[in-house]
Amino acid sequence: MNDSRPVVVIGGGLVGVCTAAYLQRAGHAVVIVDRQSARQAASLGNAGCINGSSVVPIAMPGVLWQVPGWLMQPEGPLVLRWGYLPRMVPWLMRFVAASQPARVTAQARALRALLGPALDAYQPLLDDAGANDLVTRRGYLIAYSSQKGMVGDEGGMALRRDNGVHIETLDANALREFEPTLSHDFVGARYIGETGHTPDPGALLARLTAQVVARGGRVVDAAATAIETNGAQAVAVHTNRGRESASAVVIAAGAWSAPLVRQLGDTVVFDTERGYHVEIPTPHEMPSRPVMWAEGKLFATPMNGRLRGAGTVELAGLQASPNWRRADLLLNQLHKMFPGAVNGTKPTQSVDGARWQGFRPSTPDSLPVLGAASKVPNAFYAFGHGHVGLTAAASTGRTIAALVSGERPAIDLSPFSIGRFR
Repeated sequence: MNDSRPVVVIGGGLVGVCTAAYLQRAGHAVVIVDRQSARQAASLGNAGCINGSSVVPIAMPGVLWQVPGWLMQPEGPLVLRWGYLPRMVPWLMRFVAASQPARVTAQARALRALLGPALDAYQPLLDDAGANDLVTRRGYLIAYSSQKGMVGDEGGMALRRDNGVHIETLDANALREFEPTLSHDFVGARYIGETGHTPDPGALLARLTAQVVARGGRVVDAAATAIETNGAQAVAVHTNRGRESASAVVIAAGAWSAPLVRQLGDTVVFDTERGYHVEIPTPHEMPSRPVMWAEGKLFATPMNGRLRGAGTVELAGLQASPNWRRADLLLNQLHKMFPGAVNGTKPTQSVDGARWQGFRPSTPDSLPVLGAASKVPNAFYAFGHGHVGLTAAASTGRTIAALVSGERPAIDLSPFSIGRFR
């Protein structure tokens, strides 16, 4: 606390900004280093949901046997660019190991500890930034287009219940009354009321960033290229625009974190899931809350004046160009979910609205990497949040600020340790 040098946070997305905000609340000066293009990579294009109930890992028992079927479906939720497969092998091997039932139970418990307090962790940051209008608390629906899908999702529901999530089951008639805009093709749903969402993720990021700057923080529009150490401690971050002196360093660079981790002598098995969204401006009929189509793996979220469909997973790395057919698929799914909202936009047309593609920084066990570097005690990791970056951002920021300040975090960080990749 007596060191006048700032804590340098590498990463200006929601995880990095929330970390910077909590560091300021703990009395630290902060500098955020990130490229403008990277800041828009995931924090602006997500589904907008703050779901403390998102405790179900991607690697569930039996999911591996579903993958071939998904890959063979033209409109399936998963696509793999086959030339990228060799690079995915180490990740896929750990993914299979992570799907063992005992490990899934432990991963869900760890996720609940991090994600459960999500809305409470956001609250002081929203109050400080005058951003309470950018988070609503209406819960969300998981809707099913078949009884088979509803029954098949019971494993994930059991994991949620085991971790204290209250779930209300709706039959077809109750669903019609609860969300009348949804197509009558859906046979039932499950409602989780504890969750919230933002109607504008980009505005939320901008508002929180502006508050960090108003409290004296700096945002450097640059790419971090190296972390300088003196043999025992991190002392600076080098960028393509110069050197930033540091009392501590936080790596919260999302999909771009791995090279910096390797510089610090740690190993991480890490890749990216390319996600897409499509927006329909000013729909005539909007759902009142986010709706996830379980079988389609799609979140439909009401935004300010628009309906966003977000989802799909494409495994192709950081360099491949976007496959905009994945966005067209999302439009097709929105048409099926909310025929009134689409209002004449045919699924075969070009998307009548905004298309976006970004990168989910994903670990094979669905747990982010949180904690100190193994060899540089004043360097800290806060990346790898996969599908839960928006949800976990404030909880992560609060946790990392405690570590930097030499305090004990509120949750057990051993499941999130970088050491699990040795």
